Amino acid sequence: MCSRYRVDATGRELAARFGVPPPPGWEPGDELALGSMAPVLIAAPAKRFSLLRFGLRPGWAGEDAKPMLNARAESLAVKPYFRDAYRRRRCLVPAAAWLETPKRGADKSVRRLTLADGGLLAFAGLWEPGTFAVVTVEPNPLVRAIHDRMPAILAPGDEAAWLDERTPPERLAELLRPFPSERLACRHEAPQPQGDLFGAV
Repeated sequence: MCSRYRVDATGRELAARFGVPPPPGWEPGDELALGSMAPVLIAAPAKRFSLLRFGLRPGWAGEDAKPMLNARAESLAVKPYFRDAYRRRRCLVPAAAWLETPKRGADKSVRRLTLADGGLLAFAGLWEPGTFAVVTVEPNPLVRAIHDRMPAILAPGDEAAWLDERTPPERLAELLRPFPSERLACRHEAPQPQGDLFGAV
């Protein structure tokens, strides 16, 4: 699951990492959750950053539809809520870390998960005009002790394929796999109230 995350990078740092101009109007700050405006890298009509609202809602769904933070990789191609975005509007969601509160056990201190080398992650995402969601996959062994889902993290060499509309479905499916545990780090943060705000349909 990925209902809270942090970017903690300036526009210049994002531009250097992803090779495009900085996100317009972006200033790093608090953690990002439902309704937060966040930088998202999209490929149409040209590769660029856009500030979108966390919580995807298709235009056809109407204003009363529940915005979805996460989209399960296993059902992207068939669920109407995500199907069109999966085909035509895939994006990269930069992150420095994501935050989880364990579902099981007495220790409810928040875990902060990052790349072991401290670099910026790129989550696989989907976007609709004005909104986006993070794709989730089965957890690796490190995350499984905390939660039953994790963000789909793309290796730098796979980011272009995720964005490319021409990438065949079988290749897209290959990209959506658990990220290796040994390439991640996990540390405890101070306990705070938190629950998954919305699941994936």
